[in-house]
Amino acid sequence: MDLKKVVEGLPETEELFLQDSYLREADARIVKAVREKGKRYYLVLDKTIFHPLAGGQPTDKGLLEGDGLKFEVKKALKTGKHVVLYGKAVEGLPSESMEVTQRIDWERRYLIMRLHTAGHVLDRAVSELIGQQVHTLGAFHGPPDAYVEYDVLNVNLKELERMANEILDDREVVIRYVSWRELDKVIYGAPNLGRLPPAEVYRVVDIRGINAIPCTGTHVRRTSEIRRIRVREVERVEGGYRLHYWVD
Repeated sequence: MDLKKVVEGLPETEELFLQDSYLREADARIVKAVREKGKRYYLVLDKTIFHPLAGGQPTDKGLLEGDGLKFEVKKALKTGKHVVLYGKAVEGLPSESMEVTQRIDWERRYLIMRLHTAGHVLDRAVSELIGQQVHTLGAFHGPPDAYVEYDVLNVNLKELERMANEILDDREVVIRYVSWRELDKVIYGAPNLGRLPPAEVYRVVDIRGINAIPCTGTHVRRTSEIRRIRVREVERVEGGYRLHYWVD
């Protein structure tokens, strides 16, 4: 399915997940419904709490319920300024202009929030142990296997786990929106700034005292919610190292 054609001419999706990561339920209206096959559809809502696959964060899953409709959301996809939901109608069929209530799989989302914030903490711990700012090559902050890929990773894994949990503490995690003119004054400890795409406004995730990184992911409010970071293993990948981790 060509998602660009699906969203062509539609107003941009209001991304509620960027405003409040803890929002589990919200009402919305279907503005586009495209049938793929059988009871499988691509849907566009006017606003959504479903975080799409993007920025190293996996897609949310969940349900849409409306007048006679029960729709399982299998994945959320990002295209330009739109979020497209893909899934299957279990009861009834979706239609344009239908009012629905969206509910995310909260247990999965909250785990992803803890893992994503833990990934930012690991960025700081790796840089501290190496003695220089490292760069990430890729990441996946979700089940069943979270990881971050670094260009350099000549560290002892037990020492890395110890340091990550030592600096974890109970720190506030603050979301800020800043213009590109202010960005240099706000960010610190952020990898990959040379790859940062141009934008008028950036969303910055500031883990107080650890780092402040441009990021569109969902995060916990305090690092104590992560509880504990567990470093699993490291493996070589093209251009660097893949560090597998989890949260307990």
